[in-house]
Amino acid sequence: MKEAQLRASLDLVMIKKGLQFPRAVLQQLMPTVEVTLFVAKLYKLNAYETGHLLSIVHSTDVVRALTAEGGEHSAELQDFIVDLGYEYLINEGAVTFTDAPPKGEVLPELWKSFEVEIADSIQEVADKITDVLGLLPGKQGEMVFKSLMTVNAKRPTLGNYKAQIHHAPQLPNLLILDDSGSMSEPTVKTIIEDTVALGYMANASLAIVSNTTTVWGPGEYDVESVLKVCEYAGTHYETLASLLEQDWGVVICIADYDSSWFSKEAIAQCSGHIDLVLDISLVGRPTYLAEVVGQLADEVRPLLVAATDLTGNSW
Repeated sequence: MKEAQLRASLDLVMIKKGLQFPRAVLQQLMPTVEVTLFVAKLYKLNAYETGHLLSIVHSTDVVRALTAEGGEHSAELQDFIVDLGYEYLINEGAVTFTDAPPKGEVLPELWKSFEVEIADSIQEVADKITDVLGLLPGKQGEMVFKSLMTVNAKRPTLGNYKAQIHHAPQLPNLLILDDSGSMSEPTVKTIIEDTVALGYMANASLAIVSNTTTVWGPGEYDVESVLKVCEYAGTHYETLASLLEQDWGVVICIADYDSSWFSKEAIAQCSGHIDLVLDISLVGRPTYLAEVVGQLADEVRPLLVAATDLTGNSW
């Protein structure tokens, strides 16, 4: 056995309290992001633990950009001088169309996992086999979670999967991406295809926010058109104000922890209502963007937080 393989087989990784596996076993059992997120749902991992699990099992550029806390991303609020007129400045995005829907690696699967329900019978099987997963032969072990996922998806009570939100199907959905300088241009370019694919799957409008906010309707944006107007500048969440004068079903936030206290005060004055805010954070804490728009929501739920623990220390 090579030294790297030996280290991976001996390195125990805790994915939640009382649940740990050798690193090599984790990578074998969860060959795709879809299976990994199913396992996260199966073992009721929170947003922090899900981010940690993804970072351990998958080492792609997109996964690293979404879950590797640190780098240039902001984890503290900035003391901005708010320029006059920012409160209600909205720029409408140019409408463009693509022939084929975009493909994504992580974020579309994250949306699908949000909708997945685990049958009690599948949950019982998972609980019983936890202690022996690391002892299963290679191919047999590799098929365990994939098989459970397939059986769970085909059970009669679920029927054919369709990505939809049950909270308020009559209301439109909104995806907000922070494209400020603290998010960094390399990060935005790495996750933009996933972001657009997520927007298509959720049938959501897309807003990108930096110095200004640019908005597209559902299906009216693609990777190229979004990148053309990205600013990579300041963080002015108050420019979302006119967008949040209307009601939304689900609002998905992708950001770090930035902007100013003023933006929270400005958005608090908006008259719109949100049923649910889903938060995807590139730092080791829920985003400030979710705090800001969450003032208008019935519920705010973290979906993914970068790979740090609750104390702020790296895993």
